[in-house]
Amino acid sequence: MPVAERIVPHLPPDALASWDTDLAARIADRDAAEAGRRAAGRWFYSMTGQWRDLRQMIAAAGGNLDRLIAIEMEKPEKDWRTLDIAARLLDAGRVEEALDWVRRGGLSVHFSLRDFDDGAERSPAVRQADLEARILCALGRKTDAAVLLWQRFTETLSPELLRAHLKLLPDFDDMEAEEKAMAFVLQQPEAMAALDFFMSWPRHDLAARLIVERHAGWAGRDWHVLPEVADRLQHEYPLATTILFRALLDDILGRARSKAYSHGARYLHQLDLIAEDADAARPSDIPSHVEYREKLRAAHGRKIGFWTQAGETVPSSRTSEFRGRAPR
Repeated sequence: MPVAERIVPHLPPDALASWDTDLAARIADRDAAEAGRRAAGRWFYSMTGQWRDLRQMIAAAGGNLDRLIAIEMEKPEKDWRTLDIAARLLDAGRVEEALDWVRRGGLSVHFSLRDFDDGAERSPAVRQADLEARILCALGRKTDAAVLLWQRFTETLSPELLRAHLKLLPDFDDMEAEEKAMAFVLQQPEAMAALDFFMSWPRHDLAARLIVERHAGWAGRDWHVLPEVADRLQHEYPLATTILFRALLDDILGRARSKAYSHGARYLHQLDLIAEDADAARPSDIPSHVEYREKLRAAHGRKIGFWTQAGETVPSSRTSEFRGRAPR
């Protein structure tokens, strides 16, 4: 299909028409042959899906939006790409039809994505809400669009949707609404989603506040996310950084992840560097750096591989020198 996407726009109209006719005939023949299997209700692979996608590429290349939509409706309803159709209709100025298509099938599901590389902006729910809001604005329904964007923001914590919402508000109202949004995110039960939002907005001060307020809840299993957050916060928010580096280091040593000892050694070094500033800001229920190091030694003192990578000596566990029998 990627090859077809590159070729179709460059073919002459006669070639496209001939290709479309051939594909339509192939689809009709295959649909007839597969009718019994389809009636049985069990899934099976069929080339007709790809052939219909090709026909839609041809229709798009010829500017025939109605044919593209007609081909879409030949597919099983569960396979309809409703948002793609809605976007095309909006671009064509057919706004009422676009609103109908963007709402077909109900609300898209939002998936809570843990990895910041796959954040809320890739969620189908975010795309649907953003598109529907743009359609409503095109219809002159800015108030409805603002209400929709706020509602979907509260469900997705999408910075994109919040920015779109704020742009629709009168001057000064947007400042109050932004603070309302920040307070809402701080109260979210899913801490990683809230942290993702604050780092993306960005509000690093609130990200640090969230980390400190929920200091017992961070887990080193989120190693694909937390080191980057800690590195970005360490100069201005040493206590929040300390909490994250400790969570990461505790996970590495607690699970004896020897392949990650080099990372753990770096975390410990960073903790040493920011210890004075972090200790000055810590509440009483967070151990000081000295206390944390003592507990670390007590719990993991025998992990020689880690302490070696950290550049520290490991005390000998022998209490007396071995004395053997003198040779005769």
